[in-house]
Amino acid sequence: MKTVEKIKNFNAEMTAPPSKAHTLRAIIIGSLAEGVTIIKNALLGEDQLNVINCLKKLGVKIDVSGNKITVQGSGGKYSPAESELNVGESGVGMNFLCSATNLSDKPVIITGSKRLIERPVGEVINGMRQLGCKIDHLNKEGFPPVKIYGGGIRGGLASIKGSKTSQYFSSITISSPYAQTDVTLNCTDEMTEKPYFDISLQMMAEFGVNAVNNNYKQITIPGGKKYSAKEFTIEGDYSSASFFFLAGAICKSKVAVSGLRTDTKQGDKAFLNLLEKMGCKVSASKDKISIQGAELAAIEQDMSNIPDLVPPMAIAAAFAKGRSKLTNIGHLRLKESDRLAVMASELNKMGVNAECTGDSLIIDGTIQAHGAKIDPHNDHRIAMSFAAAGLAVGGQTIENEKCVAKSFPDFWERFEVFHK
Repeated sequence: MKTVEKIKNFNAEMTAPPSKAHTLRAIIIGSLAEGVTIIKNALLGEDQLNVINCLKKLGVKIDVSGNKITVQGSGGKYSPAESELNVGESGVGMNFLCSATNLSDKPVIITGSKRLIERPVGEVINGMRQLGCKIDHLNKEGFPPVKIYGGGIRGGLASIKGSKTSQYFSSITISSPYAQTDVTLNCTDEMTEKPYFDISLQMMAEFGVNAVNNNYKQITIPGGKKYSAKEFTIEGDYSSASFFFLAGAICKSKVAVSGLRTDTKQGDKAFLNLLEKMGCKVSASKDKISIQGAELAAIEQDMSNIPDLVPPMAIAAAFAKGRSKLTNIGHLRLKESDRLAVMASELNKMGVNAECTGDSLIIDGTIQAHGAKIDPHNDHRIAMSFAAAGLAVGGQTIENEKCVAKSFPDFWERFEVFHK
């Protein structure tokens, strides 16, 4: 349990942690590549460590030294040393390995935590089956655990839905260069979380394979290709930096974060634009981005492509003047927690009127917010968002504070900058 008191340092500076999305993709692509990949400035959160452990069980040699990961690529063919892989809480790990393990030379079972096996993977499995792969659901159809029989990917045409997450498309697209023939992947509805798919395509190109994205409706991936190993430095993470920018916004303080690329593919860069829209001042120099908090105005915003920003945006809305509405986020009910219901319930504990409809979160800003005992429901982004809120109100207690390790292992150490 962690108690957060009011902010003391109104002019804070820090360096952004490494990008979670880029690190995970680099590890998996590097495991498929030919040769040795060196990943510098890697994020080593619980998700990354669980995926690394699974890849080791698939016969991939991986060495972790500090924040550097060295991966001896498999050349597109895994030789499992163990038959069961446990990805823990990693949704990306589950989705991506449901495709990649079809490149194994023997069957494997993929499972995860109690919450993870409640999160659907049916679209990935459906897509891979259309590409010639044999896969069984072991308990409930459409959900983990799954048995992947391996033997390769035939290729061809697959049509799946992307409204719940773009991870399904990232998963299949990243593994498809090793298919026997070209792969065409059709999206039969509207893909959410598009920026994360952009990162997948960016990372594939970094390792030498280019897929063609036709307006997120049809993706074409050349088969019979191989990734080339490389040395790669991970950029800073806008998602993780958002909690520090949030603190500046709601505490009317200045926060400067270095290590962020201004030309990034990360969709969560939009957090700065949204805070600016609410009244903050944002400035960028060559090596850092700064925010100056101010009186915040309510906002109505479609968050379908930037779902990870919903928790910090909801906190910003709680301290804004007026009623805010965050829309098109029904897919957040399938994340580490039901993020809509949890954000609403925990904001209400703080004296903030918040409610969730089917796919929206509605928050009435107030100057009467107070500290409370917050249950993040084992959700790292909720814990970090309410920690930032604690800086504005004081006396905020975060239960199960260690859940932040999923994406930001040293969050609490870095967070102390606000109390210096």
